[in-house]
Formats: sequence, structure tokens, C-alpha cells
Amino acid sequence: MITGRTGIGHHRLKDGIMQIDRFGGGVRIERSAIRIVAAVLVGVTMPTGCQKPPAVVVPPPPTVGVVESRRMAVPIEISLNGTTRAMEEVVVKARVRGFLTEKHFEEGSLVKKGQLLFVIDEVPYKISLEQAKAKLDEANATLTKAEQSKVREIAQAQLALDQAQLNLGVVEENRAKSLQSRNAASREDVDRAEANRKKYEAQVGSDKASLEQAKADYEVGILAAKAQVEAARAAVRDAEINLGYCRMTAAIDGRIGEAKIKIGNLVGPELGAEFSELATIQQLDPMSVDMRPSARYLERITKLTEQGLEVKLTRTGLEGEMEYAEGGRAYFIDNTIDPTTSTFLMKAKLPNPNGVLLPGAYVGMKFTVEKIDDAVVVPETAVMETEAGPVVYVIDKDHKVMVQRVDAGPTYQGQRILYSGLDAGVPVILEGLQLIRPGLEVKAEPARMPRGIDGKASARGEKDPSPLEKATASRKHETEDDQPHAENARTAVH
Repeated sequence: MITGRTGIGHHRLKDGIMQIDRFGGGVRIERSAIRIVAAVLVGVTMPTGCQKPPAVVVPPPPTVGVVESRRMAVPIEISLNGTTRAMEEVVVKARVRGFLTEKHFEEGSLVKKGQLLFVIDEVPYKISLEQAKAKLDEANATLTKAEQSKVREIAQAQLALDQAQLNLGVVEENRAKSLQSRNAASREDVDRAEANRKKYEAQVGSDKASLEQAKADYEVGILAAKAQVEAARAAVRDAEINLGYCRMTAAIDGRIGEAKIKIGNLVGPELGAEFSELATIQQLDPMSVDMRPSARYLERITKLTEQGLEVKLTRTGLEGEMEYAEGGRAYFIDNTIDPTTSTFLMKAKLPNPNGVLLPGAYVGMKFTVEKIDDAVVVPETAVMETEAGPVVYVIDKDHKVMVQRVDAGPTYQGQRILYSGLDAGVPVILEGLQLIRPGLEVKAEPARMPRGIDGKASARGEKDPSPLEKATASRKHETEDDQPHAENARTAVH
């Protein structure tokens, strides 16, 4: 044991432990604590010029996730915006004027062809029909009278009578002349007989003309009577049609909308006005969709439509864009191209049994116009759009980053089609793009492919940490192991 005296009291060194007595109290300091304090004091008091320069630490190359370009069969799809249209649409209008008295449907319900929908007050039109029928009966009576007329017979009889009178007059004139020649009759008797003969001749001529006129009047009278009958029949038919217009029925099967005019209101056309619209019926199953593809696809789409081109519809729902369950077919291509947009109208129809599609909705339409059997593809996110065009970052044989320009096409199931610039089997950087630059050496490992791209799950498991994650975890573990030692040292110093 070594003893001594300091300014703060007596101290003793026994078994490597220094004991200091101060004001009657004792403090125990272990030798290990003294060594730690000495080392700290030496580090603090050591001159700066004696320190060695730190060694240059070269950072490891960044780790990037890569995926190899590959070949696959890819269909070339056209995506268009479309508008749903009813296959058939009928606007129910009031064609006669009157008060609306009945409604025989529920608004928004399905109706059948021929189903009664509205009724307009029929009483005035029933009266008009009765009047027209009465006039028809009158015309028929006039025709019967004309057909049974005896005017021709009367004229014929009058002609025969006057002809007999003429014959008698001729005989009397001849007798009078004969008697005069024998001085048995006077000149006055001869003149009277001659005058009677001329009178009967004129009467016979008049009777002949009357007979011809009677024949003509008979034929004209029958024709006029028949015309009156036809006019009366047309008036009856018109009255029947107007009466029929009072009852409006569904022209097609479909869903009817709201009643635009309610019961008790006056409907029908006014002078110079259009017919009143009462409701609209639309055929919703199947549903038609109007689209306008570019004119450059006209020949191809025309051929595919003749073969039954299949189409798919997407629409906006509560959870975003979703694909419609029913597929459809194109059935119509218009006969003209819009010169302002260089597009043409085409139509497709899709089953709509549940009525979830309504006319007037904006939807997305997709259909395949071509199929590439051996296309080079990479994940869509690996293609970067630049001012010089689309590029991908690849890794060369020296593990260095290289920029490769490509001719990129459309995307199919998360894969971007590359027409040129890259072959299959080339490692393309997909993850860590923010850490790289051309010419930088990198460390490659398989990238995590999100589920849903080409129907495959992650190419690298979630439980397989990267080297950076491993290093971080190791440092964290070492730090946690050092914490108890540091706590013991602090306790010893105090």
C-alpha cells in the first residue's frame, strides 16, 4: 500500500485502487477509470501538429435494381374516349291539342312496345269522329241518288214524244199542200202546217241535246258523288287518327324517363309551334358507344369490324377507373372523315343487362388492332422521356452506367414496347435512378417488380435486405452493444 498527501486530503493506493480521504469522507477510484481519464486528458492536451492526416475513404459503388429486357407477344391496342348512346331513342310527343288526363307508367321504369303511356281528353275528338261519319253517310246517300237517277230515261222519252210530233207535223204539212193543190185548203192552212213541222223539228233537236246532257250529267254526278264519299271517308279516317293520337303508346322496348308535362296541363301543337314533348324512351340493352379513331387506322379497323372486332370499355367509378365486365363488338363505320380532326365515326355495342350504363357518359374504349409476336419490352418506369427522346439507363460489361436511346411504343400491362435501340437480355436500371450518372460504376441486383406488372410478383423478396440496409443494421447493432459500456464508464467517472 502506498500513502501520500495531496491538496484535497490523504490518498492511498492499495491493490490498484486509489482511495482519497477528504473531510473525513472517502472516494474510491478504480484503475480502469483512471486509465480512461488519462487517455482523455492526453488527447485533449496533445498538440494539433502531432495528429496524422485522416485516410481517404472511397465510398462503395451505389446499388441499383436492374431488370433484363426481354421479348414477349404484345397486342397493339388503341385507347379512345367514347360517348355512350342509346341504340334506339323515341321522344313521345303530343300530336293533338288537348288537356292531359292520364299517365300509365312509373317514371324511370321499363316499358314494352305498345304499352299505353299518356291519354289526352278524347271527348272533342270523339264528337269530331261522329260528325265525320254523318257526312260520310250523307255522301253515300248522294252517290246512291246519282246512281239511281232517271234523267237519261226522261230525256229519251221526251225525244221520242217530240219526234212523233214532228212526224205528225210532216204528214199534216203534206196533206195541207195536197188539199191546196186541189183548192180544198187555203194558203193559211199550209203555212200553219209548215210552222208546226218546223217547231217539232227544233224541239227534236233540243231533245237530242238534252239527252246527251243528261247522259253526261249522270256520269259526272256519279263521279262527284263518289268523290264526296271518298272525302267523307278521309274525314272519318282523320278523325279516327286524331282520336287515336289521344292515346300515346311506347314505340319501342326500353326505359322511359321523367314525364316532362304533368297531368292536367294543356299539350299539343299550337299554330306554328312544335309538338309538345312528354317523355323519352331509350333502349339501353345493348348500349352503343360512339368513338372517333384516327383516319390512318380506317383500313385496318374496317377489316377488323367486318370480322367482329372486340372492344373493351372502362369507366370511372368510386375507386377510379374500372373495366366493364361485358365485352362488346364494333358494328358501324361512318362513310365520311371529319376534315377538321382527320377522324371518322365508329360505333360499338355492349350488353347492358343491369342498366349500369346510361347514354351520355364519357368512357374509355380499347381494342386490339395488331399483335407483335416478338417485341422487346422493359418496365414502363425504366423509360425516361428527355428532350432528345426516350432513353433507358443500362449497365455495360464494366458495370458502368450507359445511356441508351430507344424508340419506345405504347405500354401493355406495365411493359413499354421498344421498337429499336435495345435488344433482349440487356440489364436496364429500374431502381436507384436518382443515384446514378453516365459512366458511374454501380453494383447491380435484381429490382423489385411490383405485383401487377405482367402478372408477376416481386423479383426480389421483401425479406432480402440490400447491402446498404445490412450495413445500417450492423452499425445500429454495434451502437446498441456499446451503450452499456459507455453507461458504466459514466458511472465510474462520477
